[in-house]
Amino acid sequence: MEAIQDRALLLEALSDKVLHQLPAAVWKGLFLGPGRETIRFEQRHLTLVHADLSAESGRSTDAVQRFHQTLQRLNARHHGRLDPYQDGAALVTFENPRAAVRLAIELQRAAEGTALRIGVVSGVCTLAYFRIQGRLWCTPLGRQPLRAAEVAATAALGGIVISPETYGPEEGQERLLADSDAPDFRHSELDLSSLTWNDEPPAQFLIRAVDIPC
Repeated sequence: MEAIQDRALLLEALSDKVLHQLPAAVWKGLFLGPGRETIRFEQRHLTLVHADLSAESGRSTDAVQRFHQTLQRLNARHHGRLDPYQDGAALVTFENPRAAVRLAIELQRAAEGTALRIGVVSGVCTLAYFRIQGRLWCTPLGRQPLRAAEVAATAALGGIVISPETYGPEEGQERLLADSDAPDFRHSELDLSSLTWNDEPPAQFLIRAVDIPC
C-alpha cells in the first residue's frame, strides 16, 4: 500500500490533538517515548457523528455527565470510535454510515429533554493509529471532524442534520491510502476518552518538547 504523504503535517496535527484533548502524560508517552514508533496513518471513506450539548439548554455538570454516559452506552452498541469530549461536544467515527445514523437517532431519543445538535457527515478522512499502554487507539484528523461540527451547528435544537453523501454507497471498508503496516480499524479501542495515565510517566518522558526528534 502506498505510503501516506505529508507525514510531518499529520504528526503535527496528531500531536496538537492529543496535547489538547488527553492528559499531558499521554502526549509524553506517545511523542517522547516508544509510542511514537507505533503511529500509523490511513485514509478511507468514513462517517462522523458530531453531537453538541447546546449551551442554550445549560451545560451543568450533571447534564454533561448524563450526556457522556448515554453516548458511551449507545456507542458500545454501535461500535463507533469515540473521541475525547470537548466540554459538551463529542465526535464518533464509523466505517458503516447506517450505524452512524442509528447512533444519532438513538442519542436524540435518549436525550430526555436535553437539547442536542447532531451532525452526520461522510467523506474521505485520515485516521491516526497509535498504541499506548499496550492498546490500539485511533482518531480522525483533517477537514472532516471540523465539517461534522459545522453541520451539527446548523441543526435545530434537538435536531439532526445528515449530509447527503451519507446516504451514498458504503465505501468505508476500502482503504484509499495507508501505511503498509497500518492496523485494522476493527481492532482499535472504542473510547479514546477513556485513555488516562494513572501512574507517573517514566522519567525519560519528562524532557523538554524541543527535544522531540524530527
